[in-house]
Amino acid sequence: MTTNKTLFLVRHGNTGQSGRYIGAKDIPLAATGIEQIRQLQGVFQQYSFDHVIASPMLRCRQSCEILFPEVQIQYCEELREINFGSWEGLTFEEIVTKDKSTVTDWAQDPLGFQFPDGEAVASFIARVKQAACLLVELDGKNICVVCHGGVIRGLLCHFLGISPQNYLLFQVKKGTYATVELFGKEGVLTGLNLQ
Repeated sequence: MTTNKTLFLVRHGNTGQSGRYIGAKDIPLAATGIEQIRQLQGVFQQYSFDHVIASPMLRCRQSCEILFPEVQIQYCEELREINFGSWEGLTFEEIVTKDKSTVTDWAQDPLGFQFPDGEAVASFIARVKQAACLLVELDGKNICVVCHGGVIRGLLCHFLGISPQNYLLFQVKKGTYATVELFGKEGVLTGLNLQ
């Protein structure tokens, strides 16, 4: 079986908001995040990318500016992180204190859940699938995608044929990348949290 292409799925660098639910909140990279991405830039100099696609959110745009200062980036709305609504910027402990019954609803029906004043999980999964279809259609051997932890988990579930309910099987660290070898519409995970 011949590999069609390799996807490099890069999570943006650290934003200094560790432990907080940050989705639609458009925040910049912290100094540590800038340094993480600078280290990745050295690694990525050994590759030639046919396409670089990214979330339009600031933390991803900044990551792209460091990684690919002279490359035209294609920004894709489908690669935005999920919108946590009124939970944006809160820790899990703060959310439980504020909204325990809604957290219970989330635990009981994760795929049918909608974040308060935010995005429905089903809508998020649908747009990540749209992004996956776009990636499959692209020509070229190496494709780099700069986005968010939730999006990368969603793409991994999609390409590996795993239910999106199991997205937490993947720990995706900031400032790292995963590699997926694509064979048509299906993939094989070949690296996770690489730096």
